Parts: sequence; structure tokens; C-alpha cells
Amino acid sequence: MNRIRVVIEKFAEWMALGGGFVIFVLMLMVAVDAIGRKVASALPGALEFSEAFMVPAVFLPLMFVQLRREHVFVGVATDWLSPRGRAFLDGVAALVGIVIFGLLTWLAFEKALQAFTVGEYRVAVISVPIWPFRCIIPLGTGLMVLQLALNAIEDFGRALGNE
Repeated sequence: MNRIRVVIEKFAEWMALGGGFVIFVLMLMVAVDAIGRKVASALPGALEFSEAFMVPAVFLPLMFVQLRREHVFVGVATDWLSPRGRAFLDGVAALVGIVIFGLLTWLAFEKALQAFTVGEYRVAVISVPIWPFRCIIPLGTGLMVLQLALNAIEDFGRALGNE
């Protein structure tokens, strides 16, 4: 189990790095576009690509952020609970997350499959393919479901005193 955890953690790190790389590319593209507008002309398709690049920037790091448990958390209602009580509520929250992100994964997968089948693209100055970015959404949410399941197992184990 420890070996699997290490592999999953490394994979989550690579996904987060991928999201960070996309943000870097997005930053460069917007900078080149802004400078180009002042000097000569705008970068063709910059707006459309910047919209599309927001998808991997948001969805690729989801698993890593959940692995680190750094999503938004409000402890006001649970600070008075024992560690086992908090672990139990964290497990319940993970189960709710599994249901919600599982539904998102399923719906996004259907939409991605449809976009892939028709080769969806956005018409602009240049044609911008949209289908690859639609495929990233179910990937990111599916990996989030995996991480939530691992968190739920860990949380319920702590709640039962099996740590």
C-alpha cells in the first residue's frame, strides 16, 4: 500500500507541475499578445487559447491540492470535536465529494467524448481545437475522485482508531 501511495503522490505532483507549466505558457502568450498589440499586431488566437488553457490550469492540479488537503476548509464548526470526530466528518465530506466529482466526471466524460467525436474547435482568426481541453476535465475530476476515495479510507481509518 505504501508503494501505491508513493506512485499516486508522484503522479499528483506531475499533474500539478503540468498545470503550473500551462500557467507559465499562458503568461508568456498573454505577454507576447499585449506587447504585440502595442508594437505591431495581436497574437492570432491568443484570446481563444488563453480561454482553453484555463482548463488544464484548473483541473490538472486538483488531485495534488486534495492530496495536500489544501482546498478551502472552514474549521469553525469542527474545532470543538475530538480528532476522531473530525476524521469521521472529513471522511463523510470525502464521500460527498466522491459523489459530486463522480457526477462531474461522468458528465464531463460524455461531453469530452462528443467533442472528440466531432473534432470540436473554435473558429477565430485561427481554428483552435477545443476537444483536447474538454478531455482534460474528466481526467482532472476523475483523479480528484481517486484522491477523495483514498482520503476517505484514511479518514475513516483514523476515526476508528486504526491509524
